[in-house]
Amino acid sequence: MKNQSLAKKTANAFAGIYFTFRSENNFKIQTGIALLLVVGMFIIQPALVWWAFVLLCIGMVLAAELANTALETIIDHLHPQIHPEVGKSKDIMAGMVLVLSITSMLIGLLVLISVFVYD
Repeated sequence: MKNQSLAKKTANAFAGIYFTFRSENNFKIQTGIALLLVVGMFIIQPALVWWAFVLLCIGMVLAAELANTALETIIDHLHPQIHPEVGKSKDIMAGMVLVLSITSMLIGLLVLISVFVYD
């Protein structure tokens, strides 16, 4: 909706995150992993640049999952029957989340190598 207040827009954004958290198991898992990573980062205390990379990865994976959920929700509403092209679109979005997740895991490995091998 256009011309909404910033408070209303922010509330809508949180409602979208809440909807995704309640309806998508992957988002719950990814959020749990993100919380564990942040706790782990406090424990191993890497350099600030590694904090930036890890927080960026967390944000990107969660944002990609939100985008994936948004696309799936609108596609399912507009075209509830199974269709090969709809399936391709959903698979592509899931692939995006997977690529970001794998990239994030590799960055996590670099953090561990940096802290435990080079310090």
